[in-house]
Amino acid sequence: MASRHSEIDIFVATRPAQSAQQLMRTDGELFVRWAYVTLLGRLPEEEGLAFYLRRMGEGKTKTSVLKQISRSPEGRAYGLHLPGLEAAVRRAALKRAPVIGPVYRWLLGSAPVKRLPAPRLH
Repeated sequence: MASRHSEIDIFVATRPAQSAQQLMRTDGELFVRWAYVTLLGRLPEEEGLAFYLRRMGEGKTKTSVLKQISRSPEGRAYGLHLPGLEAAVRRAALKRAPVIGPVYRWLLGSAPVKRLPAPRLH
């Protein structure tokens, strides 16, 4: 499988990311590998890499993957605070909230505006 990431990208991903936003600029295998290096201080084992790639293929967001890795027992033990991660987790939770979520997504411009039908005048 061809990768769109350069050798420089792969080299950079062997060092921890400085922020969640920096991590989110990568995709696929590079994203998962860099998340492991950043949040756990190590490269992923094959099973872990396959697990998170599968989850992303099923539609899980990068934010949810970062949250899951950072809040795993190993992630909590490693104890890294990644700038921007908690804010991204809060924003994702707001977007999914039953009542405020649609309003929040609309304010961000990421949800279509549903218009009510015009009232019928008799």
